[in-house]
Amino acid sequence: MRTIPDFDRYIGEQIARKRTVYAAYAVTRGRETVYENALGLADVEKGIPFTENSVLRLASMTKPLTGAAVMKARELGLLSLSDKVSRFLPGFRRMRVALFGEGDEIVGEKPAETELTVASLLNHTNGLGTGRVPCRLLAEATKEDTLATLVPRYPEQLLDFEPGSATGYSGTMAFDVAACLVELTSGMEYEEFLRKYILAPLGMEDTGYDLTPSMEKRLAGLYRADGEITFVGERGGIFTNLSRSFKAGGSQVFSTLRDYREFAVMLLSEGRGRDREILSPESVRLLSTPSLPASLRGGNEEWGLSMRVIVKKDPPGQPLDPGAFGWSGAYETHFFIDPARDLAAVLMKNIANGEGAGAPSAREFERAVMDTVGNDPLFLRG
Repeated sequence: MRTIPDFDRYIGEQIARKRTVYAAYAVTRGRETVYENALGLADVEKGIPFTENSVLRLASMTKPLTGAAVMKARELGLLSLSDKVSRFLPGFRRMRVALFGEGDEIVGEKPAETELTVASLLNHTNGLGTGRVPCRLLAEATKEDTLATLVPRYPEQLLDFEPGSATGYSGTMAFDVAACLVELTSGMEYEEFLRKYILAPLGMEDTGYDLTPSMEKRLAGLYRADGEITFVGERGGIFTNLSRSFKAGGSQVFSTLRDYREFAVMLLSEGRGRDREILSPESVRLLSTPSLPASLRGGNEEWGLSMRVIVKKDPPGQPLDPGAFGWSGAYETHFFIDPARDLAAVLMKNIANGEGAGAPSAREFERAVMDTVGNDPLFLRG
C-alpha cells in the first residue's frame, strides 16, 4: 500500500537522484482541496522554489481544454459531433490513406473511404498525425502560421489508417482541426473562445497560449533530468518545432496546478465551476464516456472525447476505478477524476525527457491517491 505522504517521499527521492526537478500536486474531494504540496526548484540556477502557482507547459493536457471548447460550441449550436469536417473545411473531403510496406515504409496511397467527423478528431480514430506518416506541415510551419492558415493544408497529410478502422494517438493535428472548427463556427479566434467560455468563468487567469508578464516571472525552467540536470532551450518554449504564434489545439498551453485544478473540479462537478454552469452535464458525460466504435473496444482503457476512460481496473498497470477519466502531457503533467469517489487529482511537473501518459510518476501518483482513499477514508472525507 502507498499513501500520499509516500508520494511526497517518492518525489523527494526523484529530485535527489536528479530524475526530476520539481513537482506540485493536489487532491480534491468534491470542491474541497484536501491535500496540496510542491517540491523542488523552479529555477535551479537561481534557487527559486517551485510552488503551486508556478507556471508549466501542459503539452497534451491542452487536449481536454480543446475537448471542452468543442463541447461548448456544440451546446451553442455551432456544430455537432457527427458533423463531417468537410462541412467547414471542404479540403477534408478528399483525404488519402497511406499504404505501408514492411515497417513504416510508405509504398503508396489510396482515397479515404470515410470522412473525418468532429467526434473522430477527439477520440483518436482519425489517422491524422498519429505517428507513422511524418508531420511535414508542422515541421515546416512558419512564425506567421495560425490555425486559419495551416489547418486548411492538413488534407495534404496522408492518413495513417482509414478513419474509424483503428485508433492512433494524434499528437496535435486532429486537435488543431478541432480548434480551427471552433474558430470557424464561432467567428472568434480560438483562444478568445476558450478564454470566454472556459478559462475566464473558472478564474483560470494563469492559463493560456501566451505568457503574461506575471506568468513569465513564475515560469519554471524546462530541464532534462537523467541523473544530471540540464537546462533545455528557451524558458518560454513548449515544442521547438512549433512557433509560439500557433495556438495548437493539442499542445502549446501554459498553466499552473491551481488553475488546472479548477478545470478538473469543474469536470468532477458535472460542468459546474465557481457556482455557475461551464458545461452541461451531458457535455461532461460525452467527454468522459467511451466513444469508440464497438469493433475497437475491449481494452482496460478506451478513448472518450479528448481523454482516456478507465473501463477495467488493472492494478499492475493502473489502479483507477472503472469510470475514472483524465489525461497527461509529454512533460509528465497528469490528472484524473473518479466520479464514484467524488475525487479529482492533478500532478504538475515538467521534464524535457518526460514519458507522458506512461510516466512512472503518473502511476505512482494514482496508486498513492487511490490507496489513501481506500484505506483512510477520513483523510479524504471532505
